[in-house]
Amino acid sequence: MKRNLLFLFVLISVMANSQVTLSHSDYQNAFSIGTIYLTYSTPIGGEQFEVFVGEPSTAAQTWDLTALPLEYLAISHSIEPSSAPFIGDFPTSNLVLYEKYWFAPGDTMYSWNYKELQSDRLLLHGQSDEFSVYMTWDPPAIQAKFPMTLGTTWLSERDSTYIMPEVYTISETEAKVDAFGTLIITSGEFPCLRLCQDHRTISHTPAGVDTSMTRSFNFYTQGMIEVHIGSIYEDQFDLTTIWTSGVKLSGRQGSVGISPVNPPLPSLLTGIYPNPLADKAEIHYTLKNNAKVKILVSDLSGREVAVLFNDYKTVGDHVATLDASGISPGIYLCAIQANGMVETNKLVICK
Repeated sequence: MKRNLLFLFVLISVMANSQVTLSHSDYQNAFSIGTIYLTYSTPIGGEQFEVFVGEPSTAAQTWDLTALPLEYLAISHSIEPSSAPFIGDFPTSNLVLYEKYWFAPGDTMYSWNYKELQSDRLLLHGQSDEFSVYMTWDPPAIQAKFPMTLGTTWLSERDSTYIMPEVYTISETEAKVDAFGTLIITSGEFPCLRLCQDHRTISHTPAGVDTSMTRSFNFYTQGMIEVHIGSIYEDQFDLTTIWTSGVKLSGRQGSVGISPVNPPLPSLLTGIYPNPLADKAEIHYTLKNNAKVKILVSDLSGREVAVLFNDYKTVGDHVATLDASGISPGIYLCAIQANGMVETNKLVICK
C-alpha cells in the first residue's frame, strides 16, 4: 500500500511540474517595451513534413521539433504604442509589435500589430503597414485568456465580412487548451501548453451557403516561446501526426537556439545619396522587370509627405530626385513600390 501511495505521489508531482499556467503578468513581462522576438519557419512554399501534434489529453505528451528545418523569417519589436503609424485607428491598443519579414531576396514586409492586453485576455485589433491599415478585427480577435491553463476555452464572436451585396462571409474561432507536456527545441526542453483552434467560415453567395473548417495549433511555454502549426483541413483532424509545411517557432532573441542569418539585400531600393540630406537627394533603384513604380516619402505616422514618381519604368537602374526644400527637418520613410513588392528606407532631413 505504501508503495502504491509513493507511486501515486511521484506521478502527481511529475504531472504538476509539467503543466503550465500563463497569467496576465507573464504576457506583460514578455512584451515589455524594447523586447525583441525572432521567428523561424519551415521553408515557405516548400515540401511538407510529418509533425506530431498529439491529442487532447490530461496526460503529458512530448513534442520534439529538433528535426525540422527552420529558416529565419522575421524580427519583432515591442514598441511604444504612440509611435505606431496608425495608433489613432486603435485607441485602446496598449501593446504594439513592429515586425519585419524576409520572404525571399528583395521580398520584405513591414507590419504593425495592434493588440490590447486586458486583465483577463489578450485582444488583436488590427494590422497595418507603413501606408495603411490592411486588416481590422471587429470585434477584436481573442488571442489568449487568463489564467491560461489546461481546460481554458473561449469562443470568438462572429466576424462578418461583406464583399458585395449578397456575397459575404461569417467567421468564428473556438479555442481550447486541451493538452500539455514538453516542447523540445534546439535550446532545450520546456513545459508547455497546447492550444487547439477550430476556425469556421460560412460563405454566403447567391448560389447558396457553404461552410468550411480548418484547425491550427499553438504551443506556449512559460517564457513565451511559441510554436504555431498552420491550418489543416478536416481530413487530418483526427490524426496525432499530420503533414504540413507551415510550422513557425518564435521566442525572445537568443532563447530558441537558432542563429539568425543575414537578411537578403533589397533588390529595389539600392541607395539614397546623401542621407542625411539638407535640400536634395537621389533615390537609386533597380528593376528586374518592367513595372508600375511609385516612390513616396511619408512621416513616421504614415502621413504622405511627397510623391516622387508614379508611372511606368523599364528594366534597369534608375534615379529619382527628392527636393526637400519644402519638407520640415526630421526622420522620414522613403518607400518604393513595384511588381507587388515594397522596399523602405529611413530618410533623415536636417537643415
